[in-house]
Amino acid sequence: MAVPSSDRARRPFLLSLSLFLFISAVLVLLFLFLNPSPGSVAFLPSRVSASAPSTPSPQQQNLTPVPTRGSPPHSQPTGPLPTANAEASQPPAAAEARGGSGSPGADDSSGARGVEADGKADTSVAAAGTGGDEEELPVSVRWQTCSRMGRGVSSTDYIPCLDNVQAIKALRSRRHMEHRERHCPVAPRPRCLVPLPSGYRTPVPWPRSRDMIWYNNVPHPKLVEYKKDQNWVTRSGDYLVFPGGGTQFKDGVGKYIQFIEQIMPAIQWGIRTRTVLDVGCGVASFGGYLLDRNVITMSFAPKDEHEAQIQFALERGIPAFLAVIGTQKLLFPDNSFDAVHCARCRVHWYANGGKPLLELNRVLRPGGYFIWSATPVYRQEKREQDDWHAMVTLTKSICWRTVVKSEVVNGIGVVIYQKPTSNSCYAERKANEPPLCSKTDGSRFPWYAPLDSCIFTTALSSSDERNSWPVPWPERLNVRYASVPGDSAYNKEAFEADTKYWKQIVSEVYFSDLPLNWSSIRNIMDMNAGFGGFAAALIDQPLWVMNVVPIDQPDTLPVIFNRGLIGAYHDWCESFNTYPRTYDLLHMSNLVGSLTTRCGIIEVAAEIDRILRPGRWFVLKDKIEMIKKMRPVLKSLHYETVVVKKQFLAARKSFWRPGKPASRSG
Repeated sequence: MAVPSSDRARRPFLLSLSLFLFISAVLVLLFLFLNPSPGSVAFLPSRVSASAPSTPSPQQQNLTPVPTRGSPPHSQPTGPLPTANAEASQPPAAAEARGGSGSPGADDSSGARGVEADGKADTSVAAAGTGGDEEELPVSVRWQTCSRMGRGVSSTDYIPCLDNVQAIKALRSRRHMEHRERHCPVAPRPRCLVPLPSGYRTPVPWPRSRDMIWYNNVPHPKLVEYKKDQNWVTRSGDYLVFPGGGTQFKDGVGKYIQFIEQIMPAIQWGIRTRTVLDVGCGVASFGGYLLDRNVITMSFAPKDEHEAQIQFALERGIPAFLAVIGTQKLLFPDNSFDAVHCARCRVHWYANGGKPLLELNRVLRPGGYFIWSATPVYRQEKREQDDWHAMVTLTKSICWRTVVKSEVVNGIGVVIYQKPTSNSCYAERKANEPPLCSKTDGSRFPWYAPLDSCIFTTALSSSDERNSWPVPWPERLNVRYASVPGDSAYNKEAFEADTKYWKQIVSEVYFSDLPLNWSSIRNIMDMNAGFGGFAAALIDQPLWVMNVVPIDQPDTLPVIFNRGLIGAYHDWCESFNTYPRTYDLLHMSNLVGSLTTRCGIIEVAAEIDRILRPGRWFVLKDKIEMIKKMRPVLKSLHYETVVVKKQFLAARKSFWRPGKPASRSG
């Protein structure tokens, strides 16, 4: 059939119109998928629009006020421990002691931003999906390695609160070690990643690490040269070797420990004396060898010219902490330690009105011992004897009793003092100097608090003296003594329930279900320790736990010390007093919700990454909402992650650094 001429005339027009509509549709679709803002995709099907990231509202971006320390914690669900097909539940005691997560905190808009090494935010990043039980995609963060930290600061050993060069330069005085105290960056908070030392490798395992470590992991030769005649540390090929010597350990630290027990058998290492504070610890050989006696020692020293001594200690697998007795209190509770030790620790105890010794008096348990091995004890030069007489006067004024002063053996001598167990001596002093502390002297909480110029008295009456000391180790681990200040809910029943809960859940979940290689785990940090139940459940393992009590959670740290465990106070919106790459396992329980209302999750993740060793693990126990908040950030750091029972996130750190591929080995 012949086609009418009018139809032939319309064909070119229809073809052109069809082509125009097709091209327009393609362009619209390309525009939508290349610019997926919420407004541009509102009319698309839900499956498509769900892939577009949302923008936090102004209300979500605002941070909530800092919660006050000791405020009532959020409640957690109760119920039995998890079975193979059930999610783990948190008992009331564990939830209260750890503060709980409560409802998810306000979203921090900074959590979806990258950051340059100089702290400037990269605003070109966006968060990825977080759907249901499906594996979340990593957030897109432009991580940068730390660099240009300031003169004299190594980027591989960067500690933000101790290496704040600008703040240290602005100090008016350094007379009382102010430059060795904490000076944390405020804004912007550090988000950069600490680089690895060249040639870094997986640490030597315990117990071999007590005696030798890889040189390239802590490549600091100064101490080898500086202390070469005192047997602190020597270099042997690829290793740093620790012979167990020291300035005061002429015959080795093992014989020194035995010597102390010989001159004072009442110290009873590992039975009566369980927790020790070692001041100016060097490379912590004293604490390392006391581990054989079932004594756990908090060894501390400042980050000073004795290059990396605390880093050596932690690399060896020995508990250690960066601190200084300067102008602020140590981050431990009152009446914490069974004994305090100082072997040539270079602290002038009688200086500044005796404040350094008053600080030891504060943290020493009533009836506890101060072991002082220093030149004023046994040398006769005028300067040494002047120091000795000043020490005698001060110790008498605070009612410390001289238990024993040893004869000089192999060129050294030791004096041991004991703190009183009651207040009766203070009332009998001829002069009220130093004065007794009173309620008008302010809070006892030590976080950024100035040193006392008064004597902290014991709360015990004379009739309580026989009950003032914990039962012998290891029975004291499961006996409750201290109360939690300001909260009557922390009773004996709650403590016992928490202990039972962690013992069971560690056995059924941590040892069985989480992909952790426990044989390679030595140094553990519990970032929200509660009653210390997690550490207590691990007590039979060849490891140790730093129990951290956050400052905005109930003050349970006295309970932890009374159990014969160790720990410190901290605010996780700031950096911890430790070197990079010093812990094998970081454990966080029910903390993300409250923490991220005060600081960004990116900053928290950067600090976790700084502390954690490559190839080791971070474990988060929390609500699934909090896990979904943390997991994408860890993935952006190239961590391998797995969620177990919708309540446990296990994440393994790789050797990845920005600009370098991820791997499981160095």
